[in-house]
Amino acid sequence: MAFEQNTLNYIKSYLDEHMADWGWHQSEFDFITDETLRDRLADEFISARYIYKMLEGMAADSWLFQAQIRVQILSYASIYEAVIHHLLFEDFKKRSEVMGLTEFKMKKLISIPVSKLSQLEAALEHNGKRIIPTYEGIGKTDVTKVRFDKKAECACQLGLIEEWLKDEIIEIYEARNAIHIHAEIRKSLDYQLELSKNAYRRMRPFVDQIKVSLPTIQKENV
Repeated sequence: MAFEQNTLNYIKSYLDEHMADWGWHQSEFDFITDETLRDRLADEFISARYIYKMLEGMAADSWLFQAQIRVQILSYASIYEAVIHHLLFEDFKKRSEVMGLTEFKMKKLISIPVSKLSQLEAALEHNGKRIIPTYEGIGKTDVTKVRFDKKAECACQLGLIEEWLKDEIIEIYEARNAIHIHAEIRKSLDYQLELSKNAYRRMRPFVDQIKVSLPTIQKENV
């Protein structure tokens, strides 16, 4: 059952007074070339702020305060990951640093005619074990399998973000992956609260550093 209209109007007025509109949140990601992703990032950003402000206005405590912290970490970690993933695998997918994220060395079988193979097996012997001719090739993994810490390291290597920021958003993302009841019990509330605040606070330098560095890196990429 929804709130009464007067209550809804008051809540909306309170939130609007303390927050920028959706257009501002979208403009924060104007460097994202994918319009659908840019809009989705704006949705995630503004919704995280709405939830925080609403629960802050309610003076949330106890279990509701825990939910407030959890939502902040989940939302901002997802934004960091989506932005870095897009920049690496769309804007800079041809860079050797980025290509290296999905490449790994592996042994590949060499196709040899049966007659030649029998001669090779007769000439080579190792404690009665069969020798299989291979060469060292390059295997490829899907971009979805690349760990976030590796992507953040690559973004730092390219100059998109500074090292100190890279370390902090990796910590935020790791906290996002570790969110479950037992982990929350083990970690202090003060630690979780500070991390959730940092998840929001680091958005400003994250966006600013990318917007400053991106034009230079794009020129190098031409």
